[in-house]
Amino acid sequence: MWPFAIEIPDELTTDLERPLFPGDSIFVNKFAWIEGRRQVTIDNWYRKDTGILSYQATALMIDVTHFPYWTTKTGIITYLKKKEGKAPLARVTAYGMERSGMLYAKQCRHGLDLSKTRLSEFVNLKLAPIPAGWMIGSNYIVPPGGSYRLGTEIMAKEGSQILACAEPFTERWRWLTKTGLPKVFPIDKDYTLKEMKLAEDIIAAALITAAENEEVGRMETSYFGVVKPLEDEKKRTFTISHIHEQKAHIAKVLNIWTKDTPVTAKTGFERKAFANGYIKEVVKCDRDDGLLQIEVNIILVPNEGLYEHDEDFEAMTHGMLTIIQVAETPGGYRDQADTFGLHAPTQLIKEEKSPRTEILKALFGRPGTDDSVVGGDIPKELECVKSLNEEQQNTLSNWLHEGRGRLHYQQAPPGTGKTRLAAACIAAALKKDPKIAVLATANSNLPVSKLIDESAQINLGSEMLAFFASTARIRYGDQILLLNEHQLENKIKGKFVEKLEGSEKRDVTDYLAHIKDKPRHTKERKVGEIYLAREFKNAIFGTIYMCLGIPRAHVSTTHLIIDEVTQTSFSMMVHLLCKLPLVRSVLLTGDVRQLGTHLKELPEVIQSGYGLESVTDQMENCERVSVTILERCYRSHPIITECFDYSSYEKHGERVIAAVPAEKRTGLTKLGINLPVNDVPLILLNIRGRIEQDSASYSLSSPEQTEAAITIAKALEHRDPQGVAIICLYTFQCEKIRERLQQENIQVSVNSVDAFQSREHRLIILVTTSTKAPGSAARADASDFLKDSRRATVALSRAQSGLIIIADFEAIREGETWRRFITAAKQHTPFVDERYLEVMEHEEPTRDSNGVLNDLKGRSIEAKVEEVKLIRGGELRTGRGKMICNRCGNPGHLARDCRRR
Repeated sequence: MWPFAIEIPDELTTDLERPLFPGDSIFVNKFAWIEGRRQVTIDNWYRKDTGILSYQATALMIDVTHFPYWTTKTGIITYLKKKEGKAPLARVTAYGMERSGMLYAKQCRHGLDLSKTRLSEFVNLKLAPIPAGWMIGSNYIVPPGGSYRLGTEIMAKEGSQILACAEPFTERWRWLTKTGLPKVFPIDKDYTLKEMKLAEDIIAAALITAAENEEVGRMETSYFGVVKPLEDEKKRTFTISHIHEQKAHIAKVLNIWTKDTPVTAKTGFERKAFANGYIKEVVKCDRDDGLLQIEVNIILVPNEGLYEHDEDFEAMTHGMLTIIQVAETPGGYRDQADTFGLHAPTQLIKEEKSPRTEILKALFGRPGTDDSVVGGDIPKELECVKSLNEEQQNTLSNWLHEGRGRLHYQQAPPGTGKTRLAAACIAAALKKDPKIAVLATANSNLPVSKLIDESAQINLGSEMLAFFASTARIRYGDQILLLNEHQLENKIKGKFVEKLEGSEKRDVTDYLAHIKDKPRHTKERKVGEIYLAREFKNAIFGTIYMCLGIPRAHVSTTHLIIDEVTQTSFSMMVHLLCKLPLVRSVLLTGDVRQLGTHLKELPEVIQSGYGLESVTDQMENCERVSVTILERCYRSHPIITECFDYSSYEKHGERVIAAVPAEKRTGLTKLGINLPVNDVPLILLNIRGRIEQDSASYSLSSPEQTEAAITIAKALEHRDPQGVAIICLYTFQCEKIRERLQQENIQVSVNSVDAFQSREHRLIILVTTSTKAPGSAARADASDFLKDSRRATVALSRAQSGLIIIADFEAIREGETWRRFITAAKQHTPFVDERYLEVMEHEEPTRDSNGVLNDLKGRSIEAKVEEVKLIRGGELRTGRGKMICNRCGNPGHLARDCRRR
């Protein structure tokens, strides 16, 4: 009988040509059991305190059978622990590794001293090969087929490597942060090709770290146990419970296990899934024993094709222990890491002469063959072009006249018509050249569906083809149903199926049979590839991830449009371009003042400086990227436009100008409720109240602000059904408001601000939650949350006809964007307190001499809020200060009282 793990004492290696490192192969000739450790169990095989394997024996004699060939890769330090009296240790990552490796002092060579290193420093890593199938843990490796696993291991693939040892990075790197640490992003135009290759290595390492974080998170939150069936006709609904004592673990579960997310069911970690499905509902449960519990209702359906899948599914329904995991997202960080780790961008720039190369050069800030590409004529005879304003025509002109390769960025503040313009760009390009292939895409399904809708309205018709994942069909079912004419399902019906044979015909037939009632069991990518192998479509729509999974959806692309591009990372943008050999014109459209890529859940060390940030961060210093800036807002009431222009754009030397008159945005002013000031579609409702914190997610809510939102929603919704939306800064606030809406049977959508980017609504109720009220519990980072100018800009610019802000205005003034918006809004309407809720629907309202609504006792409902007032021009004053009119610029009155109309 052999031990599970054996210790190799240092004295056995003194005569070797070098010390032993992970990846070396040895033969143990003799060993001695350690007293009391001989029995290996599921509880003692792994030491939780150190993260290493528990060894049962000590080697007494060894032979080295193989020292592997090492490859050297420059990587980064992603974790560093220094504790007085203990040897320091680090976690390092480089391209070629499946996951980061723990680096101990014993593995440091040639002067590398962990006590003198810093987080995110470069380090040269020696990587050793590992056989495919071995399982790589956070600090150990185990052979395949073993009985002992944590379930968070990542399987080695062909060519995978692990950390053997490390040496100092001795080359000079010219680009440093203010603290002296190296940085690689944004890519500097003065990088040499050698420096660009090193930057690619480092970006690839960061992407491997991101992939590991995502994959381990899925595995750490896996459910292993009995799945409880719920009563339903098809016997496909089940419930599972995550129960844990640690808030951090439950918070991670809530972050990963979200509604509509795909899940899989397995009998073992290394087995293939016997069933797939999605999360139907996530519910937090109260317990008396101090533990935290999350109940998850899921829909599961057995995979088709194998009889044992049905057997496993049946066994699961009768109590078989089952593993339920959130499904892996295709086309993510690892694919991007391969693009950078294999140096695809620099190889193309160095060796290929094509429009794609010129676009890549422009993105990397490098000189090219044509540095002064300018636009030209546009087809003004097209109806969709006739309606474009001057700035929009400038964008179209650049898009159509690509020169030797065009990369154009359009800065598009809220409501400036970027999506309609994108549709016009497609139509105009097809008019110019009917043989082009356009890929219109975005990071998420919502902006893609809007691109399709706008393109359909200008009659692109049969030239369009849209792809949607099953998750999107469930989440945005009603909206996607309206686009049915342009979806894959409608293209493959009838005669197309008759042309097919064998497995292709079966796949397409199955797709058509299940697309309506079982979208999770359809193979959108596979069937899309079958269709595009036989049919050409000029305009293809889908998310970036979806289209990358359908080669024929992107390999022929000549013109690329990415909407909401601030949410597309630099690494994804480069990865996509490297997959488009024929691309010659690229239009990126978005707003740098709104939310960028979502990085919060990634390790903090890679959130900045490694190319995972928005691609727009790179383009700020790229001279060959042509730019247009849209200014005319077609979304909002002029007063709302004026306020968010001042809060978010004027301070950057930009402007947003109302392009629709107030008479066309009367959704609130003519709704039949009493406004604080007549004809002003803003309500600044000052509610302090308390703060409650979710014990699982740490998110916040305010009961008083919840009730205020419900009262207002009730008044608005019955006057304008479908016209009202509530958005919140905190997800816990969303949950509490949804609960109350359900109790009151009020049909109003509730979303977080982050989920509402790229959307708009006629009437918006914005709930901010934060308060300065004494005794309120508040999260330490609440102030930083309010200071996020991009999130504030999104929140304040969603309304078309009316905006109601429920806030403790003393609290939200900590954010500059909020403060500036309030300053502009106060020129039109005052703060009001909870008395407004009593007179909002009063049939015989009265007003004071300034036109402000009175309460039931005839007193003004204006609230006195101590505030920091930001006067035009940037001067800060405390208190009410001097009144200055935003309309005429004169002191002594506000815009709502100005005679200059």
